[in-house]
Order: sequence, then C-alpha cells, then structure tokens
Amino acid sequence: MDALQSEPRRTVNVSNRQLNTRLLVGAVAALLIVAGAFVWRVTATTTPLAQVASQTASPAPPAKNPVLDELVETTKALEASQQQAIDQLQVLQELLTTQQAEARKSSGQVAALNAKLEALQQSFASIPAVPAEDVAPPPRSRAKPAAARSRGKAHRVASSRKTRVAAKRH
Repeated sequence: MDALQSEPRRTVNVSNRQLNTRLLVGAVAALLIVAGAFVWRVTATTTPLAQVASQTASPAPPAKNPVLDELVETTKALEASQQQAIDQLQVLQELLTTQQAEARKSSGQVAALNAKLEALQQSFASIPAVPAEDVAPPPRSRAKPAAARSRGKAHRVASSRKTRVAAKRH
C-alpha cells in the first residue's frame, strides 16, 4: 500500500511545480511588457530641452475645431432663445394676472348690479296694483282736431265774426 500512496503524492508535487512555473513565467512576461511600454513611452516623447522650455514659456493657442465652434454657437443661440421664451412667459403671466384681476372686479360689479336689479324688482312687486276701474279717463279737450282747423281756415275767412266766436265756444 505504501507504493500506491507515494505515486499520487508525486503527481501532486509535479502539478504544483508546473503551476508555480506557469505563474512565474506569466509574471515575468507581464513585467517585460510593462517595462517595454514604459521605455517606448519615454523614448517616443523625449524632446530637446529647449523645445520643452519654449513650450512651457508660451502656451500654444488651442487648435480650432469647426465642429466644436459650431456646437458653441448653437449652444449660445439656444440660450438666447430660451431667455426670450422665459421673458415672453413672464409677460404672459403678468397679462394673465391682470386679466384675472379685471375679471374679478367685473364679477363684483355684475353681482352688485344684480343685487340692485333684484331690489328694484322687489320694490315694484310690493307696490299694489291699481284696478282699471279706479283710473279716470283723461278729460276731453274742447279744442278742434288739427285736421278740422286746417280745413276750416278758408271757410273762416269767408264767415263772419259771429261764426268764429260760436266755433270757439264749442
């Protein structure tokens, strides 16, 4: 039995060694890649010291990007139109407030007029109605109607003075 137990231990030891070796190789490879990238970055960006000094002394103007410029202009136009819309809304709110106040005032005036009208209707309703029999007909005047006067003008000229006096009496 001892022979059988020693064989599995050997396979475990061998597999652990292989795993350790693989991890070590992977770590070394990763270290080499990182070191190579660092060296490449340093050598690619090395510039003479005079160029570095001139670049730090006077910063270069930013490069013009037409798309960015267009976006900035569009944003400014949008802000301006938003401000105009806000101003118009404020004016409309003021107008609405004014109209609401006028409507309330008019409503109050209409209510007051309705109250006065109702009071007048009640006062007319409280007056007793006069029967038609109690009302006396207006007295008739004894004057001649206008048509009779105009017809009789020519006749009067021809008639005597007595006729005129008699006509006035009737």
